[in-house]
Amino acid sequence: MPTATSRRPPRRHFSSAVGMVAGAKGKGKGTPRAEEEEGRGLDRISDLPDAVLDDIVSRLPTKDGALFPRWRLIWLSAPLNLDLHFHPIPLGMVPRILSSHGGPARRFSTPVRCYAYKEEDLSGLSVETLDDWLRSPALDNLQELEFGYGIPGRDRGNPPPLPTSALHFSCTLRIARFRVCSFLDGISVRLPLLQELGLSDVVISESSLQALLAGCPVLQTLRFMFIGISCSNNGYSRVRIASPTLRSIDVTSDSGDLNLQQLVIEDAPCLERLHHKDITGRGKIMDILVISAPKLGILGCLDDDSGRFQIGTVVFQGLRPVSTTAVVCSVKVIALTNNELSLDVILNIMRCFPCLEELNIHTLLNGKKNVWGPEYRNLINACEIHLKKLVLINYEGDGSHVNFVKFFVLKARVLESIRLKLLYSEVTSGWIEGQHRLLKFENRASRSAKLVFLSCDSKYCLEL
Repeated sequence: MPTATSRRPPRRHFSSAVGMVAGAKGKGKGTPRAEEEEGRGLDRISDLPDAVLDDIVSRLPTKDGALFPRWRLIWLSAPLNLDLHFHPIPLGMVPRILSSHGGPARRFSTPVRCYAYKEEDLSGLSVETLDDWLRSPALDNLQELEFGYGIPGRDRGNPPPLPTSALHFSCTLRIARFRVCSFLDGISVRLPLLQELGLSDVVISESSLQALLAGCPVLQTLRFMFIGISCSNNGYSRVRIASPTLRSIDVTSDSGDLNLQQLVIEDAPCLERLHHKDITGRGKIMDILVISAPKLGILGCLDDDSGRFQIGTVVFQGLRPVSTTAVVCSVKVIALTNNELSLDVILNIMRCFPCLEELNIHTLLNGKKNVWGPEYRNLINACEIHLKKLVLINYEGDGSHVNFVKFFVLKARVLESIRLKLLYSEVTSGWIEGQHRLLKFENRASRSAKLVFLSCDSKYCLEL
């Protein structure tokens, strides 16, 4: 292995950008501009300690670390970051890179059929080739693995099994994402350091999934996406989760026949975030039962067509609470889709979550008139509204939407911001001023509240 001194690339003149990273200031001598003009630009990066240099280079794409002569000596002993998913390289170079790298391994990701790799590029990538890559000594002690077969979407119903070589890193993996593959029944693996597990377009039996989760004693993040679960329980697939460390769960489903149909969170004392999204709205409706998750604070994405959702004694069918007497005080943030915007529906939800501080709503239609009067005092009192942030996506500024937002303008006493993402991009300053008047924003209950209009072209979206 090269020594510390031999690993360092020779000093060369760097651009002013490097000088700026180093923190040079001012206009006089010693500034990047002055040094560049005098031909004395310095490479300050090479003065960094070896451990810092290793960390920097290990985070670079392979094409920058392995193929750029300036960093090659450092790359040879820095942790390997071979990401063929987001930073593709010619696949013929992979064996040469694996055989030449002498350092530990940080991340390895198999190629994905996308803009960088076409179907014909991956057609010759056999299961045996992927298995050979995974068995390379360069990947020993791997920390992050993203494995999947580059199979076109039309052929993903019955993907090949995950090679056993993908699990021989089980003692060192901290992040594992498996996509477009299947798990053989009877899997028994322990992942003592794994903190994040993702399964996407994966076919796995209910018993194997339970065994896989049971083998992750420090798991913090769990993601299911288009997961197919084969089961013998009359075709009804269920996953039960009991984890003392899990903090976040994401489930995305579609219209497949093997979709997960019930998620049961039996005991998750550290769970803070739960998010479910149905991409198509045509799949088998998934029910969610949360038995014990005392720290659950972020919840989404509820919608009109959601299945049965139960948290403690609070039960929803879609966005309609079955009972409005029970409450859950831990939830502070909710994201939901209410196609026909309804103030009644939203306020009934808020009654079940009395400590709600942030509400993100995606709507599609104008919905109800949302006219409100004295009778709403019996539904929810102003002093019970703890809302600090309100987000409404696809705001049209018509009577229905104005009445909806105006309720919170005039009733929410601790409100900090209202963000309205417009359905249309072409609006005038005069229209914005008119909206302020219609919303009676000058009479707002919270004097510190801010009103922000966002163009439909902005990248802001409903996120948790």
